[in-house]
Amino acid sequence: MNQRQGTGAALAIAGVALAAIQVLHAVQQTDIPVAVALDALPFAAMALAVAYAGVWLARDSTFEGAATRVATWAVGGTVALAAVAALVLFSQRVATGSLARASVLTVDLATVGALAGVLVGLYDAQSRARLRELERERDRIEAFAGKAADVNNYGRAIASAQRVDGVAAFVVEALGTMTGMEETAVVRVEDGGAVALANTIRTVDEGALGRLAEAIRTQPQGDVVVHDEGFPVDLPERVAGGVSAVVHDDGDAATVVVSLTTGDAAVAEEDRKLLELIVSHAAVRIGTLDDDAADERRLR
Repeated sequence: MNQRQGTGAALAIAGVALAAIQVLHAVQQTDIPVAVALDALPFAAMALAVAYAGVWLARDSTFEGAATRVATWAVGGTVALAAVAALVLFSQRVATGSLARASVLTVDLATVGALAGVLVGLYDAQSRARLRELERERDRIEAFAGKAADVNNYGRAIASAQRVDGVAAFVVEALGTMTGMEETAVVRVEDGGAVALANTIRTVDEGALGRLAEAIRTQPQGDVVVHDEGFPVDLPERVAGGVSAVVHDDGDAATVVVSLTTGDAAVAEEDRKLLELIVSHAAVRIGTLDDDAADERRLR
């Protein structure tokens, strides 16, 4: 049982105990059913509301880490209203010389204070949770904006590259930066085999990388595929996953990119879309460079 569940259980027990005391006080003061109901039900309902709030706190993980705050508010509310009861009783004692119904008044006000404190504590905890969620969303949007700016910068760099291996180098840098994955390679796959145009992969040998590139070639061109459950070919166990894409395929040769990681291979959907923009920029530039190279060969 963690702190949140323990605090919730304590509140639930306290609420049930207060409800029982309210009923006991009402029965002790009169045997008229209507009077008992009018005296006991309102405060018993408040006490049961405290118990319900305790159950809610124990079961809802939203309040994880906020149990101390809720408990503090509950204790504070109870003590504050109990202090009010003490002042009222002191005034009654001075004015009338009697402390009639002292325990009843004290429990009534303590019940009200406990309920008020719990409700304020839960509201405070929820407000802080919403604030943290908004802060996380703000950070996510700022991170996405930074990545989108990176896509724009890499797009310009790719468009200005004069050679295919230059495009490959920018793609390797872009995917490594945007995914945080440790190793990336751009591989040209032809009938004669596979050749790495740019390569920072060290956990996979060249033969396995070539087989992986040939398997990736079967994917739809331009789509970035997240391999969070492994790749279509056997790789060392330390490779947890990665991403891959067919950058360009003219039928005779295909250029593919693959990133590997030994850690978390998860990629958010918005990040995957940004990676596809990088791949699209590279596809256009590689296609242009290949066409220019083919034209030069024909002119010779």
